[in-house]
Amino acid sequence: MNVVIAGAGSIGLLLGSFLAEAGMAVTFYVQREEQARLIRNEGIQRINQDGTASRYDVGVTTDISKVSPSALWIVAVKYAGLRSLLSEMQQARIENPVLFVQNGVGHMELVADVPLPHVAFATVEHGARRADDRTVSHNGVGMLTIAVAQGDRHLFDELGQAHSDSFPISYHTNAEQILMRKVLINCMINPLTAILKVKNGELLTNQHCRMLFDQLYDELMTTFPEVQSTLSYEDVASVCQKTARNQSSMLTDCLVGRPMEIETIVTAVIRKANKRKKSLPLLTMLETMLYAVNQEGEALEQHIKNY
Repeated sequence: MNVVIAGAGSIGLLLGSFLAEAGMAVTFYVQREEQARLIRNEGIQRINQDGTASRYDVGVTTDISKVSPSALWIVAVKYAGLRSLLSEMQQARIENPVLFVQNGVGHMELVADVPLPHVAFATVEHGARRADDRTVSHNGVGMLTIAVAQGDRHLFDELGQAHSDSFPISYHTNAEQILMRKVLINCMINPLTAILKVKNGELLTNQHCRMLFDQLYDELMTTFPEVQSTLSYEDVASVCQKTARNQSSMLTDCLVGRPMEIETIVTAVIRKANKRKKSLPLLTMLETMLYAVNQEGEALEQHIKNY
């Protein structure tokens, strides 16, 4: 099976390593020639949980016209880069099956405006951290859950061949449901860790963090009670425990001065609550704090560029 992965960040590299390990022909589509050259010369590397390293030879290109016309696409770029990538794919007349792997739920609306015949969405609950342009550290086993939104679902079945104890894969019938479940997990973990500057596990072990964590769960489930049957408090706590030593993606972005993915995670959930005429006071306060930190980081980044 030929697979193209757009985006070689932590999740793209993690998925690529396991798919290559399962014998699939993986090609990365990246923006920077520097990264492409490194992957082309040295392959990609996964640091496993036991400390061992696994290396895989994969293809890589910065030219979308050189991508295999028969490949299944996995889009693993961040939400901020998704609009421009979708435009590139339209110009290149990509009609391959596409699996979208983004945080949040905002990408569903963007994808809906693009005439792709076969579309699936996925959530990833693994702990992963990119060490450099070719290396990802696998910090916690989670589930890759795939749901086909339109087109032929069987086109995505072969991905299941990569299923293993270290890389479990499941299929679901409702894409919006799995994305909503994941975004609520993100809403509980990402804002608190980014603002409090703590790792995921400390949300449970620090009594003050735990108090906020508990309040946030109650607030979200009161607003979205239909999710509680598939997202218990223990489910979210389990994610924190499995990724206890991890920094959330939002905290990582914050610490290195990158814009955090606030809109597609936090703001999107608040908008959904508003449509129900519900309020999320704690999450709304956290949203304001996150945007304030984001603006400060962007101002610092601009100052450094101007210096």
